[in-house]
Amino acid sequence: MAPHVTTVFTAARLGSRVVRSLTRPVRHRLAPWPRDPWATPPRPALLPDLGRRTRALTWLVVQGVVGLFVVLPLLFFFGLLLALGWDPAGWLLGLTLFLALLGLLRAVIRGARLLSPQPLPDPAARSGVSSLATVADDETRLLTLLRSGERALPAAGRAALHATVIATRDALRATAEDAALGRDAFDAQQAAREDLPELLRTYRAAPHTPETERLLLGQLTLIERRMKEITRERQERQLRALEAQHRYLESKYGERGETPPRR
Repeated sequence: MAPHVTTVFTAARLGSRVVRSLTRPVRHRLAPWPRDPWATPPRPALLPDLGRRTRALTWLVVQGVVGLFVVLPLLFFFGLLLALGWDPAGWLLGLTLFLALLGLLRAVIRGARLLSPQPLPDPAARSGVSSLATVADDETRLLTLLRSGERALPAAGRAALHATVIATRDALRATAEDAALGRDAFDAQQAAREDLPELLRTYRAAPHTPETERLLLGQLTLIERRMKEITRERQERQLRALEAQHRYLESKYGERGETPPRR
């Protein structure tokens, strides 16, 4: 009977495993939908960044309060021992003060970094102005500039900056195949590498008044208009070239009303 009992228990265990595997919920990991990096975010990027900084500052304050409640009793205790004539308490008192000073210095540096705004990217660190820079580098620089500007500009400025950056990106792509650096390609590169970063840095350094907002929007509009003009001219040029090619092929391979000779 023992072999039969063992077989029954083995079959029961195997059946329970099969049932558990079949009734276990299947978890599908859906890949996140790729978001267009050039698209305007659904809400200002300042909110997530502000929440992160607020949490970090709160945690820093909690650490400071806990450290204060730890250091003060130690200082009182070691000071009392030193007053009672125990000499090693002086070394312990000095060590506690030194560690407290290091903690205070760390808290001050960390707090200053959290409270300071994120700097805008340098205009290609003056290295992107070289002829070795590619369109991909310029687009990466533009995208970084766009994300940094979204945290520093009001709603109207963010919309204008987004439109200007997109227009500049399109102008860079339209002039990417130019064999020589013409006026259009030069203007597109200057807008991406120098003009837009310099404009945002100047705006952030100036006092935020209605006049500065008006000047910022006006300059962004000027850059956007020029970039759209470059893209439009290139599109019209490509259209004319395509039409000319169509006329050539039509005259070469079109119907002439002649019957091809039979072989």
